[in-house]
Amino acid sequence: MFDSHTHIYVDDFSLDIEEVINRAKENNVNYFLLPSDSLSESKKAIDLASKHENMFVAIGIHPSEINTVTNIDETINEFKKLYFKHQNLIKAIGEIGLDYHYDKDVNIKNRQKEIFIRQIELANELNLPIVIHSRDAAEDSLKIVKEHKINNGFVFHCFSYSVEIMNEILKLGGYIGLDGPVTYINSRVSKEVAKKIPLDRLLLETDAPYLSPVPFRGKRNEPKNLIYILREIAFLREMDEAELDKISEENGKRFFRI
Repeated sequence: MFDSHTHIYVDDFSLDIEEVINRAKENNVNYFLLPSDSLSESKKAIDLASKHENMFVAIGIHPSEINTVTNIDETINEFKKLYFKHQNLIKAIGEIGLDYHYDKDVNIKNRQKEIFIRQIELANELNLPIVIHSRDAAEDSLKIVKEHKINNGFVFHCFSYSVEIMNEILKLGGYIGLDGPVTYINSRVSKEVAKKIPLDRLLLETDAPYLSPVPFRGKRNEPKNLIYILREIAFLREMDEAELDKISEENGKRFFRI
Protein backbone atom coordinates (compact mmCIF):
# COMPACT_ATOMS: atom_id res chain seq x y z
CA MET A 1 0.00 0.00 0.00
CA PHE A 2 0.96 3.62 -0.52
CA ASP A 3 0.01 6.10 2.22
CA SER A 4 -0.03 9.11 -0.05
CA HIS A 5 -0.63 11.68 2.71
CA THR A 6 0.75 11.21 6.21
CA HIS A 7 2.24 13.73 8.67
CA ILE A 8 4.34 11.31 10.69
CA TYR A 9 7.12 13.88 11.17
CA VAL A 10 5.00 15.94 13.61
CA ASP A 11 5.49 15.97 17.37
CA ASP A 12 2.67 13.46 17.93
CA PHE A 13 5.13 10.78 16.78
CA SER A 14 8.30 12.08 18.43
CA LEU A 15 8.45 9.32 21.04
CA ASP A 16 7.76 6.28 18.84
CA ILE A 17 8.31 7.16 15.18
CA GLU A 18 10.43 4.08 14.42
CA GLU A 19 7.79 1.80 15.93
CA VAL A 20 5.11 3.59 13.88
CA ILE A 21 7.08 3.04 10.67
CA ASN A 22 7.75 -0.60 11.54
CA ARG A 23 4.06 -1.23 12.27
CA ALA A 24 3.16 0.33 8.93
CA LYS A 25 5.56 -1.93 7.05
CA GLU A 26 4.31 -4.98 8.97
CA ASN A 27 0.85 -4.06 7.68
CA ASN A 28 1.98 -3.83 4.04
CA VAL A 29 2.40 -0.04 3.80
CA ASN A 30 5.49 0.18 1.62
CA TYR A 31 5.45 3.81 0.42
CA PHE A 32 4.91 7.09 2.27
CA LEU A 33 4.36 10.66 1.08
CA LEU A 34 4.87 13.32 3.76
CA PRO A 35 3.11 16.61 2.90
CA SER A 36 4.12 19.80 4.67
CA ASP A 37 2.25 22.73 6.22
CA SER A 38 5.05 25.30 6.38
CA LEU A 39 8.69 25.89 5.52
CA SER A 40 9.86 24.64 8.92
CA GLU A 41 7.68 21.52 8.70
CA SER A 42 8.96 20.88 5.18
CA LYS A 43 12.47 20.66 6.64
CA LYS A 44 11.29 18.25 9.35
CA ALA A 45 9.61 16.05 6.74
CA ILE A 46 12.76 16.00 4.62
CA ASP A 47 14.87 15.07 7.63
CA LEU A 48 12.66 12.06 8.40
CA ALA A 49 12.35 10.93 4.78
CA SER A 50 16.11 11.07 4.31
CA LYS A 51 16.47 8.30 6.89
CA HIS A 52 13.95 5.84 5.43
CA GLU A 53 13.53 3.96 2.18
CA ASN A 54 10.47 4.68 0.01
CA MET A 55 9.58 7.80 2.00
CA PHE A 56 9.07 11.04 0.07
CA VAL A 57 8.00 14.63 0.69
CA ALA A 58 5.77 17.42 -0.56
CA ILE A 59 6.79 20.94 0.42
CA GLY A 60 4.49 23.91 0.78
CA ILE A 61 2.39 26.32 2.85
CA HIS A 62 -0.96 25.07 4.14
CA PRO A 63 -3.72 27.71 3.85
CA SER A 64 -4.10 27.78 7.64
CA GLU A 65 -0.37 28.55 7.98
CA ILE A 66 -0.22 31.69 5.84
CA ASN A 67 0.61 33.70 8.97
CA THR A 68 4.06 32.06 8.85
CA VAL A 69 4.74 33.88 5.56
CA THR A 70 5.98 37.45 5.93
CA ASN A 71 7.44 37.71 2.43
CA ILE A 72 6.09 35.33 -0.19
CA ASP A 73 8.98 35.91 -2.60
CA GLU A 74 11.56 34.98 0.04
CA THR A 75 9.54 31.93 1.07
CA ILE A 76 9.26 30.73 -2.52
CA ASN A 77 13.03 31.12 -2.92
CA GLU A 78 13.60 29.06 0.23
CA PHE A 79 11.41 26.30 -1.18
CA LYS A 80 13.42 26.36 -4.40
CA LYS A 81 16.64 25.95 -2.44
CA LEU A 82 15.14 22.98 -0.58
CA TYR A 83 14.03 21.37 -3.82
CA PHE A 84 17.38 21.67 -5.57
CA LYS A 85 19.13 20.27 -2.51
CA HIS A 86 16.72 17.33 -2.06
CA GLN A 87 15.31 16.54 -5.51
CA ASN A 88 15.51 12.82 -4.80
CA LEU A 89 13.02 13.19 -1.91
CA ILE A 90 10.72 16.06 -2.92
CA LYS A 91 8.00 14.78 -5.22
CA ALA A 92 5.27 17.45 -5.01
CA ILE A 93 4.22 20.89 -3.79
CA GLY A 94 1.73 20.59 -0.96
CA GLU A 95 -0.33 20.66 0.88
CA ILE A 96 -1.55 23.95 -0.50
CA GLY A 97 -4.95 25.41 -1.21
CA LEU A 98 -7.86 27.07 0.57
CA ASP A 99 -9.48 26.53 3.97
CA TYR A 100 -12.52 28.65 4.81
CA HIS A 101 -13.74 26.49 7.71
CA TYR A 102 -12.47 28.84 10.41
CA ASP A 103 -11.27 31.86 8.44
CA LYS A 104 -14.23 33.83 7.10
CA ASP A 105 -12.45 37.19 6.75
CA VAL A 106 -12.24 38.35 3.13
CA ASN A 107 -8.67 39.58 3.54
CA ILE A 108 -7.54 36.20 4.86
CA LYS A 109 -9.32 34.41 2.02
CA ASN A 110 -7.62 36.67 -0.52
CA ARG A 111 -4.23 36.05 1.07
CA GLN A 112 -4.86 32.29 0.92
CA LYS A 113 -5.71 32.60 -2.78
CA GLU A 114 -2.57 34.63 -3.47
CA ILE A 115 -0.29 32.10 -1.76
CA PHE A 116 -2.10 29.17 -3.40
CA ILE A 117 -1.57 30.66 -6.87
CA ARG A 118 2.09 31.46 -6.20
CA GLN A 119 2.68 27.84 -5.18
CA ILE A 120 0.94 26.56 -8.31
CA GLU A 121 3.41 28.66 -10.26
CA LEU A 122 6.25 27.20 -8.21
CA ALA A 123 5.07 23.66 -8.95
CA ASN A 124 4.95 24.41 -12.66
CA GLU A 125 8.45 25.91 -12.55
CA LEU A 126 9.84 22.82 -10.78
CA ASN A 127 7.77 20.36 -12.86
CA LEU A 128 6.07 18.91 -9.79
CA PRO A 129 2.47 17.81 -9.11
CA ILE A 130 0.35 19.50 -6.46
CA VAL A 131 -1.39 18.23 -3.32
CA ILE A 132 -4.45 20.42 -2.72
CA HIS A 133 -6.14 21.05 0.62
CA SER A 134 -9.67 22.40 0.12
CA ARG A 135 -12.11 22.75 3.00
CA ASP A 136 -15.42 24.61 2.68
CA ALA A 137 -13.91 26.27 -0.39
CA ALA A 138 -14.95 24.14 -3.36
CA GLU A 139 -16.04 26.98 -5.65
CA ASP A 140 -12.91 29.10 -5.22
CA SER A 141 -10.61 26.07 -5.32
CA LEU A 142 -12.08 24.91 -8.64
CA LYS A 143 -11.98 28.43 -10.03
CA ILE A 144 -8.26 28.76 -9.30
CA VAL A 145 -7.47 25.30 -10.70
CA LYS A 146 -9.36 26.16 -13.88
CA GLU A 147 -7.79 29.59 -14.32
CA HIS A 148 -4.21 28.66 -13.39
CA LYS A 149 -3.08 25.70 -15.43
CA ILE A 150 -1.39 22.95 -13.43
CA ASN A 151 1.15 21.27 -15.68
CA ASN A 152 2.05 18.13 -13.76
CA GLY A 153 -1.12 16.87 -12.11
CA PHE A 154 -2.96 17.52 -8.87
CA VAL A 155 -4.86 15.65 -6.18
CA PHE A 156 -7.64 16.97 -3.95
CA HIS A 157 -6.50 15.35 -0.74
CA CYS A 158 -8.98 14.25 1.97
CA PHE A 159 -11.82 14.83 -0.48
CA SER A 160 -15.00 15.91 1.31
CA TYR A 161 -17.18 17.26 -1.49
CA SER A 162 -19.92 15.78 -3.66
CA VAL A 163 -19.78 13.38 -6.60
CA GLU A 164 -20.65 16.33 -8.84
CA ILE A 165 -17.59 18.29 -7.69
CA MET A 166 -15.49 15.14 -8.01
CA ASN A 167 -16.56 14.92 -11.64
CA GLU A 168 -15.47 18.53 -12.22
CA ILE A 169 -12.05 17.66 -10.81
CA LEU A 170 -11.80 14.53 -12.95
CA LYS A 171 -12.58 16.55 -16.07
CA LEU A 172 -9.58 18.74 -15.24
CA GLY A 173 -7.36 15.66 -14.94
CA GLY A 174 -7.23 15.59 -11.14
CA TYR A 175 -6.97 12.76 -8.65
CA ILE A 176 -8.99 12.19 -5.47
CA GLY A 177 -7.53 11.25 -2.09
CA LEU A 178 -9.74 9.32 0.35
CA ASP A 179 -9.12 8.98 4.07
CA GLY A 180 -10.61 7.67 7.31
CA PRO A 181 -14.00 9.42 6.96
CA VAL A 182 -14.98 6.93 4.24
CA THR A 183 -15.23 4.36 7.07
CA TYR A 184 -17.59 6.49 9.21
CA ILE A 185 -21.18 5.24 9.35
CA ASN A 186 -22.73 8.64 8.53
CA SER A 187 -20.28 9.60 5.75
CA ARG A 188 -22.78 8.97 2.99
CA VAL A 189 -21.18 11.36 0.48
CA SER A 190 -17.66 9.96 0.98
CA LYS A 191 -18.97 6.45 0.46
CA GLU A 192 -20.74 7.52 -2.73
CA VAL A 193 -17.53 9.10 -4.03
CA ALA A 194 -15.63 5.89 -3.19
CA LYS A 195 -18.11 3.88 -5.24
CA LYS A 196 -18.03 6.13 -8.29
CA ILE A 197 -14.46 7.39 -8.62
CA PRO A 198 -12.57 5.83 -11.55
CA LEU A 199 -10.01 3.50 -10.03
CA ASP A 200 -7.12 5.07 -11.94
CA ARG A 201 -7.75 8.43 -10.19
CA LEU A 202 -7.86 7.15 -6.61
CA LEU A 203 -5.18 7.74 -3.97
CA LEU A 204 -5.39 6.31 -0.44
CA GLU A 205 -4.27 8.36 2.56
CA THR A 206 -4.37 8.31 6.33
CA ASP A 207 -3.66 12.02 6.99
CA ALA A 208 -2.06 10.73 10.20
CA PRO A 209 -2.19 11.71 13.01
CA TYR A 210 -5.67 12.98 12.08
CA LEU A 211 -8.92 11.35 10.89
CA SER A 212 -8.42 7.83 12.25
CA PRO A 213 -10.66 5.30 10.54
CA VAL A 214 -13.09 3.03 12.33
CA PRO A 215 -12.29 1.20 14.66
CA PHE A 216 -9.69 3.75 15.87
CA ARG A 217 -11.78 6.91 15.52
CA GLY A 218 -10.85 9.41 18.21
CA LYS A 219 -7.35 8.00 18.66
CA ARG A 220 -4.05 9.00 17.07
CA ASN A 221 -3.98 7.85 13.48
CA GLU A 222 -0.94 6.20 11.88
CA PRO A 223 -0.06 4.64 8.50
CA LYS A 224 -0.76 1.05 9.57
CA ASN A 225 -4.46 1.99 9.62
CA LEU A 226 -4.50 2.48 5.85
CA ILE A 227 -5.75 -1.10 5.54
CA TYR A 228 -9.13 -0.10 7.05
CA ILE A 229 -9.61 2.60 4.41
CA LEU A 230 -8.65 0.21 1.63
CA ARG A 231 -10.91 -2.49 3.08
CA GLU A 232 -13.94 -0.19 3.25
CA ILE A 233 -13.51 1.05 -0.33
CA ALA A 234 -13.06 -2.51 -1.60
CA PHE A 235 -16.26 -3.49 0.25
CA LEU A 236 -18.20 -0.56 -1.19
CA ARG A 237 -17.04 -1.39 -4.71
CA GLU A 238 -17.48 -5.16 -4.23
CA MET A 239 -13.94 -5.83 -5.37
CA ASP A 240 -10.93 -7.79 -4.16
CA GLU A 241 -8.79 -5.99 -1.57
CA ALA A 242 -5.54 -7.17 -3.14
CA GLU A 243 -6.60 -5.77 -6.52
CA LEU A 244 -7.45 -2.38 -4.99
CA ASP A 245 -4.16 -2.42 -3.10
CA LYS A 246 -2.21 -2.97 -6.32
CA ILE A 247 -4.12 -0.33 -8.28
CA SER A 248 -3.94 2.38 -5.62
CA GLU A 249 -0.25 1.80 -4.97
CA GLU A 250 0.52 2.06 -8.68
CA ASN A 251 -1.58 5.24 -8.84
CA GLY A 252 0.52 6.79 -6.08
CA LYS A 253 3.78 5.82 -7.71
CA ARG A 254 2.62 7.17 -11.06
CA PHE A 255 1.26 10.44 -9.64
CA PHE A 256 4.41 11.20 -7.64
CA ARG A 257 6.74 9.72 -10.32
CA ILE A 258 8.32 7.16 -8.06
